[in-house]
Amino acid sequence: MKKVFYYLAILPLMAGLTACENNDEPNPDDNSSDVKTTYGAYIVNTGNWNQNDASIQWYDLTTKEISGDIYNQENKKGIGDLQDLCIYGSKLYAISTTSSKIEILERNGKIVKTISMVNEAGQPKSPRYATAADGYVFVSAQDGTVSKIDTISMSIVATAQVGGYLEGLSYNKGKLFVNKSDYMSDGTGNSVYVIDTETMEKIKDITVVLNPYTQNIVGSDGYIYIVSNGNYAGAEWLPGEESWIYGTLQKINPDTYEVEELCNASYIANRGDKMYILYSEYYLPDRAKCFVYDIKTKEEKEFIDFSSISTPGGIAVDPNSDDVYIISNPYGQMSEVFVYDNEGNFKHKFETGAYTTNIKFLSE
Repeated sequence: MKKVFYYLAILPLMAGLTACENNDEPNPDDNSSDVKTTYGAYIVNTGNWNQNDASIQWYDLTTKEISGDIYNQENKKGIGDLQDLCIYGSKLYAISTTSSKIEILERNGKIVKTISMVNEAGQPKSPRYATAADGYVFVSAQDGTVSKIDTISMSIVATAQVGGYLEGLSYNKGKLFVNKSDYMSDGTGNSVYVIDTETMEKIKDITVVLNPYTQNIVGSDGYIYIVSNGNYAGAEWLPGEESWIYGTLQKINPDTYEVEELCNASYIANRGDKMYILYSEYYLPDRAKCFVYDIKTKEEKEFIDFSSISTPGGIAVDPNSDDVYIISNPYGQMSEVFVYDNEGNFKHKFETGAYTTNIKFLSE
């Protein structure tokens, strides 16, 4: 696998594009029409369990080259595990579940500060996902808390105690929408919590399809789009087809909290009126497909022949070119990313690290 390290010169320059102030609110995954430039993307590699082989890579859109692990290069050590990466202002916020930490990094991967995520008894909080707005970064955790990090002091200034195993989250109009997935703990978990970001108090509990998990985004229309994984339809421990609950995309009205079920889905990425969707039930491989869902007309259109993607692991859209990036995680091998134009024509592919789970574009 070819690795290059030109990013040592490029990333410090890009760090100067934004300032870390409380009114600084760049959105690297912005799907609005005023995005002029996409510089590249951070590749989030979760790694293997307890192997200290998670990594952050930089993919340059101009040269089509991918770096080695920028975290290791800058800090001379492994990151441990890595669950999520949030770009906000001039910093990266790396979320590690098993290591129970949040590391604030420069754009080139160098550690600025490490926040240990433990409770008063010294037990790990197990942070999961992050979103940012209004000068703060908000982090969900499996201990049922959401932490509010001030980007100036780089410290936790408030915590919401709401309970449940919390996963993906998004921000809209002063509110957080947080997936509560208790499926692995007690077989339930069918809620999205709404939290006021000013008071950090829960103001609503929205009922959704079983097991809302990692996917929770704000669409171009302002609605909250979430994916519930269901109960892993087709698994041998389920009594029969009548008991199967499929992976389901839903949208939530951020004002009325009304929920609408849209279609089957596992991973989603939004660009304008298009929702790019991967659908793959582990125990029902014949149902796998990749398609585009029009959020206005509700029409579905096949995007690519999904047979080329052995083990789908995620999808992302470049907010400038509209190119679609699909992650493949073949068992026992390094991950790959397949790149298509917005009509589904294959462009190229590149190899990434161990178990790639996300792609975060850096745009302005």
